[in-house]
Amino acid sequence: MRTTSACDRRWLILAVILAAECMDLLDATIVNVAAPAMRNDLHASSTALQWIVGGYALAVACGLIIGGRLGDLYGRRRMFLLGTLGFTTASLLCAIAPTTGALVAFRLAQGAAAAVMLPQGLGVIREVFPPKEMGKAFGVFGPVMGSAAAVGPILGGVLVDLDLAAPVGG
Repeated sequence: MRTTSACDRRWLILAVILAAECMDLLDATIVNVAAPAMRNDLHASSTALQWIVGGYALAVACGLIIGGRLGDLYGRRRMFLLGTLGFTTASLLCAIAPTTGALVAFRLAQGAAAAVMLPQGLGVIREVFPPKEMGKAFGVFGPVMGSAAAVGPILGGVLVDLDLAAPVGG
């Protein structure tokens, strides 16, 4: 049976952090493409659409400093896991939101959870990688984040076109 070395573990941790950070970027960009479908499906007003799109970014921006401080006080790993759990739960609730009001509330919750999750990632990377490997870790981090920002709108278009919520055979 093969055991995981400390080196393998560091890169696995980086992969998990990248996946979570990509979820945030995808979620921040994907909704822009889905806005016309949300307008039709939920009969959302322009104001509601602005809150659905912008409320997420507002919640993240307002909570980032607090999220980072929570990581300092209670541990980055713990706050990363709590933020990821909250983000995933809020994402599920966004997917099944029955009204625009509910969707706005769930997007705000999603942004607040992201504000707890996001600042932990960079801190964890700095904790698990020795100085001589830090450049490699951040060398992977940057291009992955850039790619996620570019893929979000494309993935959004694909998902809207698939219309997974449509009745089968309809």
